Amino acid sequence: MKNLKLLFLLVSIGLVSFSCGNDDDGDGGSNTGSGVLIYGETEYQLKSGVIADYGEYFDGIYNFDISLVDSGLRTVNGETIPTNDTFSGVYFELYTSNSQDLEEGVYVFGNNTEAGTYTYAEVIIDATFDDDYNYFDINSGTFTVLDDGSSYEFEFEGTVSNGTSFSGYYTGSLVSVDYSSDLGRPATSNAVKTKALFN
Repeated sequence: MKNLKLLFLLVSIGLVSFSCGNDDDGDGGSNTGSGVLIYGETEYQLKSGVIADYGEYFDGIYNFDISLVDSGLRTVNGETIPTNDTFSGVYFELYTSNSQDLEEGVYVFGNNTEAGTYTYAEVIIDATFDDDYNYFDINSGTFTVLDDGSSYEFEFEGTVSNGTSFSGYYTGSLVSVDYSSDLGRPATSNAVKTKALFN
């Protein structure tokens, strides 16, 4: 539940700060990229994403979180939300030795927080604004950064806690959010991030 709220917050804060004050109450949505999430035998077309910079986790290791959703994004009454009432996506908490952006290369799932790894990730299926959704912790796999900068290209694959396999890719721009000086950095865990943001 807290992780879904983290996804909402990343999308909301990211686009509010990124949209240069645009407060469009219309039905139009913002798609920033394209891709696909394959969960089991079901495909979800990824359309938007957020990269959140959490700064230095510890000496020379930097934390960037990626959220990708199968929905456009819109601003309603100053709050940015997915355009779809029901949406799905993926979330990865990644570690790199580059302080400016995710380094290109393969990130592997593991318990050790070091460059080229991710220690927490999940697949989110059929989220709604009524908090009715299924999320599945990722327990193996890779996340590959093929291109970074103004446009990103990712590939990912693995399995989740219930044994279901997933895979996918994303190409396009991301909404950028900078939390590098927030939340008592450095060395703030995912759980502390979530607690600080939602309590």
